[in-house]
Amino acid sequence: MKSLFYYIIYRCRIFFCIFAKSIKHCELIIMKNWLLSIIAATFCCGCTAQGGSNVLSIEEYDKAIKADTTAVIIDVRQPAEYAEGHLSGASLLNVLDKQTFDKGIEKLDKAKTYYIYCRSGRRSQTATKKMQQRGLKVFDLKGGFNAWKAAGMPIEK
Repeated sequence: MKSLFYYIIYRCRIFFCIFAKSIKHCELIIMKNWLLSIIAATFCCGCTAQGGSNVLSIEEYDKAIKADTTAVIIDVRQPAEYAEGHLSGASLLNVLDKQTFDKGIEKLDKAKTYYIYCRSGRRSQTATKKMQQRGLKVFDLKGGFNAWKAAGMPIEK
């Protein structure tokens, strides 16, 4: 993948230099393209909202919570969102209520595996980081509750 990226950048430099008015102009174009390449590579290789090996697809998440005997499902959304619908057996631990969340994760058993989710994945990513810093084994649902519901998976109210 990297070699293809560098090849494309190289070919673009040659193309732009053909149309350059002078050597100095060609050098400026190459420097500009080099800088744009670095910026593009930074954005292409940067983190996404839900990157990482601890993020599971809907199918993986569903299989894992059914197969894992130590599974604990935690909804990190707000109470009103939880009341509108949640995964079966999920406990509420609002990540936006910092004090309650921090106290709640201090009480969690490190021998268990925690499967968390929020509405779309952003809040659960924050919760995952905090929980992992406390030494907990955590998995996050890719796309969150919205993706789960859109896939026709069961929910409780």
